[in-house]
Amino acid sequence: MRVLALDRSFEIAWRCAGAVLVLATLCGLASAESLPAIIEARLAPIVPAGFGIAHVYAPTTELAPAQVTVEVPGELKAGRPSVKVTIKGKTTYVPIAIARLAEVAVATHAIAEGATLVATDFTVEERPVEPGVPAASLVGASVAHAIAAHAPISRTDVLLAPPLARGTQVALEIRRGSVRVRGTATLEAAARAGGPAIVRVAQTKTVLRGVLVAPATVVIGDQP
Repeated sequence: MRVLALDRSFEIAWRCAGAVLVLATLCGLASAESLPAIIEARLAPIVPAGFGIAHVYAPTTELAPAQVTVEVPGELKAGRPSVKVTIKGKTTYVPIAIARLAEVAVATHAIAEGATLVATDFTVEERPVEPGVPAASLVGASVAHAIAAHAPISRTDVLLAPPLARGTQVALEIRRGSVRVRGTATLEAAARAGGPAIVRVAQTKTVLRGVLVAPATVVIGDQP
């Protein structure tokens, strides 16, 4: 009976040790991050104001942040500088791209090829990339190829809707602070969504300048 009891105790201890090992392994995996993400997080506090890290040219190896040391030789500037990265005692230099922050349209979800964009398909964010298509121009645009969720929408991703012809009737909204006056007007010249528009107000025949903010709406005054 004593031998059986010892065997049973050994089995329980062995299982507990195994469970601890598995838990430690899982915790190590849970704390791991991709190398580009680790480098970006280390550099973010010292990037010049008005700029951001557009890309880190490093393999997406999963590592524990504590295994990685990042050193900056001198001051970070816009362009493509390299930073010194040491991983487990081995040192290399990793290029990074630093670009000025710009307002870009970013997909709120995955968008299929051929879809027609509506306002809820994207949001506007500041990112360190080249300026993309003006957000207002995207409403009604056709998607040239699939766009991943949270990806910036570039000029090559979409086919913009054709401009509205002169004489097209549009909805008109005049904005002054919290005041909104709505009516109808006709375009005095061809206009594309997101661009300037000249309209003649139907009620008064007055000619005004505004912005075509949707496929058939012109805003005068405060922009949305």
